[in-house]
Amino acid sequence: MIDRDAAALFKALFTPDAVALIGASDDRSKNASRPLRFLRRHGFAGTIYPINPNHPTIFDERAFPELAAVPGPVDHAYILLGAEAAVGAVAACAAAGVKVATLLADGFAEAGPAGIERERRLIEAARRGNVRLVGPNSLGVVNAANGLALSANAALQAERLLPGRLMVLSQSGSVIGTLLSRGQARGIGFSKLVSVGGEADLDLGTLGALAVDDRETSAFLLFVEAVRRPDRLAEFARLAHEAGKPVLAYVLGRSEFGQELAFSHTGALAGGRQALNAFLADIGIVRVDCLESLIEAPDLFIGRRPQAPVRPTRAVGIVTTTGGGGAMIADGLGAAGIEVAAPTTATRAALAAAGVKPGEGRIVDVTLAGTRPDVMTGVLDAMVAAPEFDVIVGVIGSSAQFYPELAAEPVAAAAKRSAKPVAAFALPEAPGALDLLARAGVAAFRTPEACVDAVRAFMSWREPRARPSPARSLESVERQLTGVGDQLDEQAALALFTKLGIVCVRSILLGDASPAISYPAVAKMLSADIAHKSELGGVALDLADEAALRCAARELTERAARTQPQLRLNGILVQTMVRGVGEALIGYRRDPQVGPVITVAPGGVLAELYGDAATRPAPVDAATARAMIAEVRGLRALDGFRNLPRGDLDALADAIARLSELALLKSAIVLDAEINPVIVKPAGQGVVAVDGLVRLLS
Repeated sequence: MIDRDAAALFKALFTPDAVALIGASDDRSKNASRPLRFLRRHGFAGTIYPINPNHPTIFDERAFPELAAVPGPVDHAYILLGAEAAVGAVAACAAAGVKVATLLADGFAEAGPAGIERERRLIEAARRGNVRLVGPNSLGVVNAANGLALSANAALQAERLLPGRLMVLSQSGSVIGTLLSRGQARGIGFSKLVSVGGEADLDLGTLGALAVDDRETSAFLLFVEAVRRPDRLAEFARLAHEAGKPVLAYVLGRSEFGQELAFSHTGALAGGRQALNAFLADIGIVRVDCLESLIEAPDLFIGRRPQAPVRPTRAVGIVTTTGGGGAMIADGLGAAGIEVAAPTTATRAALAAAGVKPGEGRIVDVTLAGTRPDVMTGVLDAMVAAPEFDVIVGVIGSSAQFYPELAAEPVAAAAKRSAKPVAAFALPEAPGALDLLARAGVAAFRTPEACVDAVRAFMSWREPRARPSPARSLESVERQLTGVGDQLDEQAALALFTKLGIVCVRSILLGDASPAISYPAVAKMLSADIAHKSELGGVALDLADEAALRCAARELTERAARTQPQLRLNGILVQTMVRGVGEALIGYRRDPQVGPVITVAPGGVLAELYGDAATRPAPVDAATARAMIAEVRGLRALDGFRNLPRGDLDALADAIARLSELALLKSAIVLDAEINPVIVKPAGQGVVAVDGLVRLLS
């Protein structure tokens, strides 16, 4: 349950008794004229106070010169003024006791130093009167149930608002209109829509948490450009999960923005997109890749919980009246790595009893017989009952366009009878069939791409993961990082990893005395200035004896002086060569959006090139680390693939979990840490870290 203050804020946001439109215009060509017209068009029953000092009336309604002149209290003000004037308007809201103000203007934090200072003054003005802010750069707030069209979005010009059970929270203002128009064209309605804008105050997570107990909302749809407050988003996701309300997100940023912040392979492997995707999955938010999926997929999730796999591989069953349409879905699912299962012998017998003899393939193609409702009903009942399928997709052919009752109605009825998820794809343009299915609460798709995307998202849906608590004291690690500068050389990095409980190769700084190591040996340039020694020719391998070692050390020292005269060389580091059955990379990184993440990938100099990695928010426990290892193709050989020697993957998982504990440090902030490679020895013999680097917040 939300507390009393939160309930009051929710009311002011979505069911206000009175709203003020500060800067309202009677010029229809201006955006500031829209909110008043839209509120009246959609039947908002509350009191509306247009504020404009230059006009006594706005569209024949009485206007007021200033907020202080209105005759009654105002719950929600929409400020339609420019950026600088908006700061003064928020101060007026604070003086008048307005609970929430939404700001249309941009020109704040996104506008550079002057905008940042303006936003600081904006927030300060709001705090003086406990005014909560939506925006800036917000196209407004909509409640379809009560006609609150407090928005400048042109999509509100529509004749009606179709109420529904989906709530939209979008960082893009135009997208609330996009989803509204696309959804209503499909018969899909919305409970509420919020353009969150610049999130100077109220952010995605806070607004979502406010609405978790909203009886009119069954699922949340997010349009995400960047995560500004990951802790609040995670808390909202947890509350939504507990309330049984799924959260789906369409996320921008598929390019690797922000990689310049990383100094190691890990930065590229766990860049912005990978880190954000891992964070969302970890907190239980479902990511979709198609915009249409965002509005078409929710019925696949509503009323359900993430499914724990009952088999190593979960599978989809496809039943179709058109072979080509079924093949589109099967092909897309296969490309997404999702199995389309063939019916078992028992299921084939049940299908035959329903009047269909399936072929030998994986798709159950009922052909024209499927246009008979009794046949399609029997086939769907057999598919739903079959234990080999986790999700059923019904593909409807040409009959869907003009005879939706022939194939769409049986799908809707089967979905209603079944606890197993049932989705539908209509091959032709069939608005009648899609509307029938939508009204029945069936996830129905207009394109094969959106259908595949939604099923992939459903299969990857996970419960929010509880982050592990520290298993031991990290005080010794904190002490080692005190006063060491902003980057550790390899010797110091390996010493840090040792304190975390990770087995590291013995490393000796070469001096006059014979080093106490076994041969063959490795010699390396030792410098905190070097991220990747191999790129500088800074490593010599397979040195057979001390003479070879001394010779290699001289060559490395001369090369550093010749090619990198500015390099701060601390000496030559010597190690015994360590061999195993494979190599891995473990990387920790503090992502600028979502915070600490941990990554595992195949080790070596080509790790970044292949981009084959698994990432999770840090810290993780050993079980989560083991699941990460299983996701990495390049590490499957270490699990006994085709009778290859098994590596000690339990020890690798333990090392991943231990490195991830850097997220729990209190006094020292590690920006990046990488072990590459970790030598994986045969099963039962452990792992050894042989190279590493660490960068700290200075």
